[in-house]
Amino acid sequence: MKILLANNVFYPYERGGAEEVVRYLAESWSEAGHRVIVAALAPGGHKINEIKNQSSLYQTVYWSSNYYNLSNISQWRRFIWHLPDWLGFRNYFRWRKILKKFKPDIVVLNNLTGLGFQVHHLCCRLGIPSVQVVHDVQYLQPSGLLLLGKEEALVNNWLARGYKTLTEYWLKPAKVLISPSQWLMDFYQHHNWLKDNCWLKLGNPLKIHLSSAYRLPNQLRQALFVGQLTSAKGIDWLAGQWSDFNKLLLAAGLPEASLTIIGDGPLLPYLSREASLDNHLRLMGRLEHDMVLDQLKMADVLIVPSFCYENWPTILLEAASSGSLAVVVSHGGAKELAEALGYLTFEAGNLNSLFNAWSQLSLAAAKLTYWPAGEGVELMTPNDYLTKILQNIS
Repeated sequence: MKILLANNVFYPYERGGAEEVVRYLAESWSEAGHRVIVAALAPGGHKINEIKNQSSLYQTVYWSSNYYNLSNISQWRRFIWHLPDWLGFRNYFRWRKILKKFKPDIVVLNNLTGLGFQVHHLCCRLGIPSVQVVHDVQYLQPSGLLLLGKEEALVNNWLARGYKTLTEYWLKPAKVLISPSQWLMDFYQHHNWLKDNCWLKLGNPLKIHLSSAYRLPNQLRQALFVGQLTSAKGIDWLAGQWSDFNKLLLAAGLPEASLTIIGDGPLLPYLSREASLDNHLRLMGRLEHDMVLDQLKMADVLIVPSFCYENWPTILLEAASSGSLAVVVSHGGAKELAEALGYLTFEAGNLNSLFNAWSQLSLAAAKLTYWPAGEGVELMTPNDYLTKILQNIS
């Protein structure tokens, strides 16, 4: 079978979980004997022919784009940049060429921003079944970020309603819409977005094995944050409150804790200043994936303090695979996944709520060696994932 995979971000420019999923699918499906091509974006100015594919099993087609520079330009310039996606002509001829030349049996699309929203219509005209994997709220909110307290902007803003109409039009020909979380499916259907299309809840295939229990040391001393260094991820709140958090720990007779921060982003200078003022903060910058896994294995607790709605944070699954505890915000798909994995949750932006979750783990540590894992997450193999897709496009 010939399969065309697409995601706007891909190796060696990966940023988050979706890229890992696409990479794993490309490798696994190729190893299973399928012919796979991945379409992705490379930063503008890079010489595409100098980018080496990490795998000889499948082919990667990179299209030069300014997508990676969006955070550095003004809001109006970003609006203008998005227009070719919304109007359906970005990379139109590139898509038509690759679809006609490769003639895939199926097209599996992920994040489309920068790649072009019209690809499902092209597939439909050519008689090629296409599938859309929905990773976040980007088809109701262009940035893909929805913050707590800003939910009504999706229905009260005429621009948001117009954008919703455009994305419904472009993605309606998709044979199947896939979400790893029930929360995200419910969110889109609550807003009547392609409610009549075929939706499937399929967990992201990942090359991990979940632990049956998590390490619970005698005393919790090492906390970890992994993610983009942005306000939406809550890291500025967490780092800014860490000194007060340690005061709460001391007042309760618990040992102080250090916070290791892994990631890159616009808040790096601010966090560097905070770390210089608080010796309990440690800033490591961006690390390779294997090094992140090593840090998870050494940490006592992973903290996920996001102020945005997340879908199925891959870092939680990697923490569970590493046997690491986690304390996670109590909203969105992050809450759904955390509870399924057996992790505790806390209210975003509420230091006392975070302290209460930490205290609960500390009390358990006095009696237990391990914290029981949940039983609600079933990880799919790439072959099972493909089988489920094929069963629903026929």
